Amino acid sequence: MLVSLGITHNLKSPYADERQRGFRWLRFAEFVEEEFRQAHIEANAGRARLVIGGAIATILVMIGIAITNPSASYFMLAFEAFVMLPVMGATLYASAMPDRQRLYQVLLAASALLIGLVINSVVTRATLAGMPYYFAATISWVFVVWLILGLPFRYAAATSLTISVTYGWGVVQWNLPIAEAYFEILMLGVVNLIGAICCYQLEHALRRSFLESKVLSQLAEQDGLTGLYNRRSFDQQLERLWRQSRREHTPLTLLLIDIDHFKAYNDMYGHQAGDDALKQVADVIGFGAQRPLDMAARYGGEEFALLLYGPASEYGRELPDQIREDVLALKIQHKDSDTGPYLTVSVGVAQVLPGAERSMAGAFQMADEALYEAKEAGRNRVVVKESNATLQTGRFRVDRSKVVSA
Repeated sequence: MLVSLGITHNLKSPYADERQRGFRWLRFAEFVEEEFRQAHIEANAGRARLVIGGAIATILVMIGIAITNPSASYFMLAFEAFVMLPVMGATLYASAMPDRQRLYQVLLAASALLIGLVINSVVTRATLAGMPYYFAATISWVFVVWLILGLPFRYAAATSLTISVTYGWGVVQWNLPIAEAYFEILMLGVVNLIGAICCYQLEHALRRSFLESKVLSQLAEQDGLTGLYNRRSFDQQLERLWRQSRREHTPLTLLLIDIDHFKAYNDMYGHQAGDDALKQVADVIGFGAQRPLDMAARYGGEEFALLLYGPASEYGRELPDQIREDVLALKIQHKDSDTGPYLTVSVGVAQVLPGAERSMAGAFQMADEALYEAKEAGRNRVVVKESNATLQTGRFRVDRSKVVSA
């Protein structure tokens, strides 16, 4: 049975689950983590491109100056031309590739590290020449790495700490005055501590905001009573899958499912019992949407819709009839039903291959007329129509109401 698992399929939200579990270590499950990273990159890519682009322009100027200077360091010239420029150029290229988000973050961290190492070299030489105020450049760049580039906390921490440790090693290696060395190392420690706290809190807040916006977006797409998608979301998904199905020549299966004699059920047992029955039936229907592109929706009142990208075969037998049997197996008492002692559903199925010979409206009409025939034939049954079925125009959503409302 579809309902034997004892959980509600459509009320599950990976975003709500992540929010409930918490994310103290700034990490989501893989699917949600990928979505967050992409959103985070898009929000910060503009600033990162500006910084990296400015660094590239500065390096080009430095290379131009070095070429005209006979005393320039050829090692530094080669490092800037054949290491820094290619890495930063690759970073800018990867920032425009949505499917390369991990590569982009690694390249951005590598670019930030290379810039930091060059700054450390310049600052160390300036300090040895009696200009210790150049140390402010290292402090400023550490702040940029923590808070401006939009690096994830782990990448920012690894990059900033490497830059700081490298600078500390240079201070010791070049035997700077002890008092000055202690002061600069202490300042780097304080700056990294402040940067780490701010970066962590900022990313935590961004992750929380991301989850909340996703949960709110899902709630806007769901029916408030059953947790299935609402009619608006279903219609939008049908349009998207119809276009995709035409491109990929993949069949679509559309199920319209109506609870039999539901008005009589409400009249006898009350609206609260009716709501409870709708939820239980929705649970069964929701388990039918198992594949990534499938969708189950409450289409209105006691009517549900199930859209399957591909054939309606699941769990080893025909899914529409399984849904009908599993609703019956709920054994929801319905003494005022002419169909049987329990609540039942009728199912109309349209199996179509989108193309010139069948429109989206025509496919929906096929499912609607199949549901009409199931009701007309005695309810608690499934009627299937194929793409080549002849439609009886005029009975669509008009004459059926006389049968459905009973």
